[in-house]
Amino acid sequence: MALLSLPVCLIFGEYYTVWSFVFTAIISFSLGQLLYQVFRQAEAAEIQHAMLIVALSWGIIPLLGTIPFVAIASYLAAFPETSQTIREFQHPLNAIFEAVSGYTSTGLTMALDASQLPHTLQWWRSFTEWIGGVGIIVLMLSVLEPSADPDQLYQAAGRQKKIAPTVAGTARKIWKIYLLYTVFSVLLLGLLGMPWWEALNHAMTGISTGGFSITGDSLTVYTPILQLAAIAIMIAGAISFSVHAQFLSQRRLSTLWRDPSHRALWLLLVLGTILLLLTHYSFTGSLSWLDSLFQWVSALTTCGFNTVKIQDWSPSARLLISLGMIFGAASGSTCGGLKLSRIVTLYKAVVWHLQQIFLKSDQHIKYKLDGQELTEIEVHRQIRTATVLATLWLGFLGVGVFVLLHVVEPQYTVPDVILEAASAMGTSGLSVGITNPDLHWIGKLILILFMWMGRVEIIPVLVLFASFLRPVRQVIKIKTGQ
Repeated sequence: MALLSLPVCLIFGEYYTVWSFVFTAIISFSLGQLLYQVFRQAEAAEIQHAMLIVALSWGIIPLLGTIPFVAIASYLAAFPETSQTIREFQHPLNAIFEAVSGYTSTGLTMALDASQLPHTLQWWRSFTEWIGGVGIIVLMLSVLEPSADPDQLYQAAGRQKKIAPTVAGTARKIWKIYLLYTVFSVLLLGLLGMPWWEALNHAMTGISTGGFSITGDSLTVYTPILQLAAIAIMIAGAISFSVHAQFLSQRRLSTLWRDPSHRALWLLLVLGTILLLLTHYSFTGSLSWLDSLFQWVSALTTCGFNTVKIQDWSPSARLLISLGMIFGAASGSTCGGLKLSRIVTLYKAVVWHLQQIFLKSDQHIKYKLDGQELTEIEVHRQIRTATVLATLWLGFLGVGVFVLLHVVEPQYTVPDVILEAASAMGTSGLSVGITNPDLHWIGKLILILFMWMGRVEIIPVLVLFASFLRPVRQVIKIKTGQ
C-alpha cells in the first residue's frame, strides 16, 4: 500500500512525502519477514489461532499506517504556514486514531478540515478505508498462500458465504466486484460534476462505507444530484458480495431482495427514512426529505457521510440514527454494525418462541431461515451465536458510554455520547463533535478500542485477551500451589 501511494506523491509534486511511504514500506516488510522467520515452524493453525491472526492483523497494520501521518505532519510543522489540521497529527495518538479509523472503515476523524491536508494524506486516508472496507485478511487471501487454513481465516474475518469453489477464488472474485463498483462510482460522481480528485476519494470511501471526506464539511458542499449518487454508492456497499455476484451474473433485480437480510435492508431503508423525517419534522417543522434520507442511509450502511450537522437535530433523531448504526446492513458487505442477518435471526427467535406458546401438543414448528429448513439443533446454534454477539455488543457499548460520559465536554448529552460510541463500535463515522483532537486521551483510546472490536466483531479480540491472560493465570496457580 505504501509503495502504491508513491505515484500520488509524484503527481502532485509533494516530493517531501516520498520518504515517509518508503520508510513505511521498509518497516512493514521487515516486520513481516521477522514474524515469518520466528513462526515458520509453528504447528497447524486452528480456529482460535485464526482469530488471533485476525485480531493482531487489525491491530498491527493500522499502527504501521500511522507512520505517514506522523512523519509528514512532523516535517510540515517546521513551516509557519502549516495549518493546525496537519499539526495535530504530530501527536502519535491522533495519528493512531486516524489510521485505525481508516483501516476499520469507520470514518471518525482527528482532521479539523480535511481539505487542508496534503494530497498524499488525503489519498492515504481514502486508501486505508478502501482496503479496510473489504478487509486486510480478504486481501491477503487473494494474493498469498497462507500457512493457516484459508477457510478458518475467512470465517474468523467475519465472512461466511463463498462465491467461488475455494476461499482464494472467493477473495479474488470479491476484489474484482469491488474494483468494478469502485470504477463505476468514480465515473458516476465525476460525470455528474464532482471534480475528479474528489470523485476518486469519495468513491473509494463511499463504496467501502468508510465515510472519510477530503472536504471540510463532508458532502454538504455538493448538489442534491451528487448527494443522491452518494446514496446509491453507499447502498451498493451495504449489499453483500454474494448478492452482487448473483446480480452481475443473472442481471435480475429480484436477486437484490431474495434473501431475508436484504429484504430487511430495503424495509429498514424505507421505514427508517420515514421515521427520521417525521421525527425531524416534529422538532423543526420542516420536511427536509433529502437530508433525512441521506443521514438514515449513511447510518444504516455505516458509511458516515453527512449533509447536515446532526448535533443540531433532536435527541430522538440522534437516538434513531444510533439505532441504525447499531443494526448495520448485510453480512458479507463492507458495512459494520451487528449485521441484519443476526437481527433477522433474533427476530425469528422471538416469533418462534411466541409460536411455541400457542402450539398444541401434537404440533411442531418448521424452522426456516434464509429459505432453508433447519433442525432444532441448528436453530439453537444460530440463535446462540446471534444472542452472544448482540449481548457483547450492547454490553461493551454500555460500558463505553459510561466511561465517555466522564471525559467528554459537559455540553454533550447522553444521546450524543450514545451516538458517538455506536458510531465507533458500528464503524460508521457519524459524529456530533465529540471526536476531535482535544478529546481526552481516555476517550480517544475507548473509541480506538471500539473501532477495532467493531471491525473484527468482538470475539477475536476477546480470544486475543484470553490468550494473554492464560500464562498469567498459570503463573498465579503455580505460585499459590493450586
